Amino acid sequence: MTRTINSINEITIDWLIETLSEVDEFQENKIIDLNVKQIGEGIGQLGEFALLETKRESGEKTNIFAKVQTANEDLDNVAKDYQFYLREVRFYKNLAHEINVKTPRPYYVEHNAETEKVVLLLEYMDGWYNPDQIKGASKKEIDVAIEGLIPISTQFWGTIKEINWVPDMKEDYMLKLVDDMVEYQPEFLNRFGYLMNESRRENLSKIVDYYPEFPEIFSKGLLTLAHWDYRVENLFFTPEVDDLTVIDWQLMMAHKPGWDLAYLLCTNIQVDLRREIYDESCKKYLDGINSKGIEFTEDQLEEYMMLSLLAMTSFPVIGGSNYDLDNQRSQKLFEALAERIFSAIEDYDAMRFIS
Repeated sequence: MTRTINSINEITIDWLIETLSEVDEFQENKIIDLNVKQIGEGIGQLGEFALLETKRESGEKTNIFAKVQTANEDLDNVAKDYQFYLREVRFYKNLAHEINVKTPRPYYVEHNAETEKVVLLLEYMDGWYNPDQIKGASKKEIDVAIEGLIPISTQFWGTIKEINWVPDMKEDYMLKLVDDMVEYQPEFLNRFGYLMNESRRENLSKIVDYYPEFPEIFSKGLLTLAHWDYRVENLFFTPEVDDLTVIDWQLMMAHKPGWDLAYLLCTNIQVDLRREIYDESCKKYLDGINSKGIEFTEDQLEEYMMLSLLAMTSFPVIGGSNYDLDNQRSQKLFEALAERIFSAIEDYDAMRFIS
């Protein structure tokens, strides 16, 4: 029997007790009270979220993070088209227990193949925090994020395709990116044209023309696990900023090493800070890779990061064309993504890799 629901608003204590009925710790110490607090409103993400504040028979209070499909029809279609819901459920069922980085404990996860609805009940990271991506992360947060990224990148270095359910860029549904970049380019320019001078418009046009090459480039040769949405709002830090937990594995895939680092540095911090710490941060990541006995060069990292930087224009182009125009936070987020990505393309002359 499916436990998926239409909305966070359908969560009741009876539903929660039944959904968690096969989880040992909730059998032994049952939930007797529930308060549902919707969180993350206005963020425009690919889901609806809630904090479930529960009281147990022992008097213990346990907070649970709940996630279901987004109520935004356009974003829901994007999530379904690219199998984001299915990918995250597969991650928590098959990889979360063995990956060498902290992730929330999954209590219950389900993807309904018929309705494509999804529900995830996860450990709530009490006492941890995640930075505001629009405001931008600090250098210390970026340093810790890189330390967490290294084991993600290295654990399945060169072996990720042995896990046959992990997708790559040549999946039929990922090839849709090529068509979507063409389709949504005009709407992106309509919404964010004020950020795009003539040079940036020319660069975007060249990237869109080149986009059919990316699936092959990112799916052959050296591949590893990529989170693919490794941004600071998907990272929970301790108050001391000495550890982190990685959430939101909807976009995970087999990919070239360098995507996650490029995304972290070029979309998550203010432009001036990125320029200040970029070289140091790349060296920190490369040294971490090499310390695992892996041969990986500065030239390889630069090439993969620059190609990734060009390809991730899909985030502001496609995502920025689909959010609800009344959602001011989404407006600011995609504005920041576009400005930071295109400024990095200029700063590092990334276009030379497709010229």
